[in-house]
Amino acid sequence: MSPINMLNWWQWTIMAAVPPLIVMLYFLKLRRVPVAVPSTYLWKKTIEDLHVNSIWQRLRKNLLLLLQLLVVLLLALACLRPGFRGQESIGGRSIFMIDNSSSMQSTDVEVSRLAAAKREALRMIEGLRSGDVGMVLAFSDRADVQQGFTTDKRKLRAAVEAIQPTNRTTDLNEALRAAAGLANPGRTSQIEDINDIQVAEAVPASIYILSDGGFGPPQVDLGNLSAEYIAIGTEAPNNVGILAFTADRNLEKQDDVEAFARLQNFGIAPMTFNATLKLNDELVDASQVELAGGEAKGVSFSLNQVTEGRLTLELDVVDDFALDNRAFAGLDPPRELEVVLVTEGNTALEAALATPQVKSMALIRRIDPASLSTAENQQLATAGQVDLFIYDQCSPEKLPNANTLFLGAIPPGDQWQAGPSAGPLFIIDSNRSHPVMQYVDMGAVLIAEGQALTLPPSGTELLRTDRGILMAIAPREAYQDAVLSMPFVKRTESGATPTTNWPVLRSFPVFIFNALEYLGGAVSTASAKTIRPGQPAVLSLANRYEKIRIEGPSERKNIIERAGQPKLIYTQTEDLGFYQTKPADGERLLQLFTVNLFSERESNIAVAPDVEIGSVTVAANEARKDIVRVETWRWLLALALVGLCVEWYVYTRRIAV
Repeated sequence: MSPINMLNWWQWTIMAAVPPLIVMLYFLKLRRVPVAVPSTYLWKKTIEDLHVNSIWQRLRKNLLLLLQLLVVLLLALACLRPGFRGQESIGGRSIFMIDNSSSMQSTDVEVSRLAAAKREALRMIEGLRSGDVGMVLAFSDRADVQQGFTTDKRKLRAAVEAIQPTNRTTDLNEALRAAAGLANPGRTSQIEDINDIQVAEAVPASIYILSDGGFGPPQVDLGNLSAEYIAIGTEAPNNVGILAFTADRNLEKQDDVEAFARLQNFGIAPMTFNATLKLNDELVDASQVELAGGEAKGVSFSLNQVTEGRLTLELDVVDDFALDNRAFAGLDPPRELEVVLVTEGNTALEAALATPQVKSMALIRRIDPASLSTAENQQLATAGQVDLFIYDQCSPEKLPNANTLFLGAIPPGDQWQAGPSAGPLFIIDSNRSHPVMQYVDMGAVLIAEGQALTLPPSGTELLRTDRGILMAIAPREAYQDAVLSMPFVKRTESGATPTTNWPVLRSFPVFIFNALEYLGGAVSTASAKTIRPGQPAVLSLANRYEKIRIEGPSERKNIIERAGQPKLIYTQTEDLGFYQTKPADGERLLQLFTVNLFSERESNIAVAPDVEIGSVTVAANEARKDIVRVETWRWLLALALVGLCVEWYVYTRRIAV
């Protein structure tokens, strides 16, 4: 039997004063009214009452008094909230870790898995003894401490009830690190309103992981933590999910789009359903799909005369996890970049800028290096309306308010330095992971001469030769400067002599296209960028836009500022769907990006039989029904009510007599 104090000291003081007051009432004299009675029996009763109300008369046995005192005693005991526990005890320090990732929205149990996990956590909290401390922590791919260590069950229950589902994936590492930091050495608790011990030494604690086990093995040393995995869900649910959905333009016909999706049946029963494709919420195509248990299959759709819009793929199927039955792909609007080419004449460079792919996304303006100092061109450089300046073997007096690409020259100032011209040069390394150098094969490139670069502190190397760095890129406030210290031609009085064979190779127009796409902020594919819920979206937009308005699927609008950075980063990506990027003071659609689940681990909603934590394998347990606290105070209240009824019955019988 373990009581729980439910009253304050002054409330107990009032409760303790009630029994003496009841006894005193039996000593008070009653004010009598003369009454004519027909029997001497009533005189006998009156004399007895007179004796009872005499202050110095010994208190005789009285059933009404005993019943009233018994009722008060039962009420006082009920205020202590007595109860008893099952055979197993949760322990002195408990951490309740509740999974609220996307897979916990599965409906293979009553309401949802998250609702079942919260019910089980509330039941476990009721099983805590007086003096036990508990903590509530929700986790997905991040940890959220809902309530620090406390002995107040009301706060623990409120923290559990406040947990909301998320669309995020699951990662237990951060949650375990947060829990281990509170139970292992080297921390001092600073949580307010808590009966927690401020520890310099390790204090053991038990963690209860209420989850479906849809996470990878966390690499965390538990130390003084003992883990228990309480599985939530069923072992054989039904689910069909979309794992990928993209759209790409036809290279020959820019108005034709191919949409492709990958579907998988994660259940064991075969499924037949329709996959419907919508463009701007209007049905444009549908396909019937048959998937055996565990089978994955791709489906494709063809769209004609489409330049931009919002594609939605929906699976007309009823399963236990609806979140992965919809996917989104944005068709980015065509962009026309403002590009200025400053050159005396470069046939190879101009040919690379005249390809159909480049013409579809960029407007090229050519000016002569001798006219850079004119008022018109200086205003062009400072207005911020140009997306990219390309300087061919020349350099301005001052860098423009735009991204730049220097070919055979370096930017003005002392941030960039170039060594003496030397050659021949042999390429020994290429940074193929950078967007500018993707798909650019430099193996067959011959270089007659070039210069070794010294980069700014924040520069990134793109190409290295046996003489040093030949090409690099570095940020400059909100802009970026790319430098290739190799001229394509060497101009002398006798004419121009080529210094490299790169312009005649296929990799050269690919490089120019990559540079326009990355430095100009263009998009060459139809499918917009897609990310997972909660991940930051990195946006490449023209530098002339200092403020951007982003409209999400919940019709929430947010303004973000560039803040002197070359990229815009947006972090409020919790909701699945489309996000439209527009100027802060305009309605022109600049770029679309989408948020999709696309997680095989989350879509595979079968409950894991065990989980691995470091080197420990923790088997799943059933719901802990044996640790429910059995409350007895309710029975005491019921007995008190019965006592009041008996007292009322005895009193009315006595009055009737």
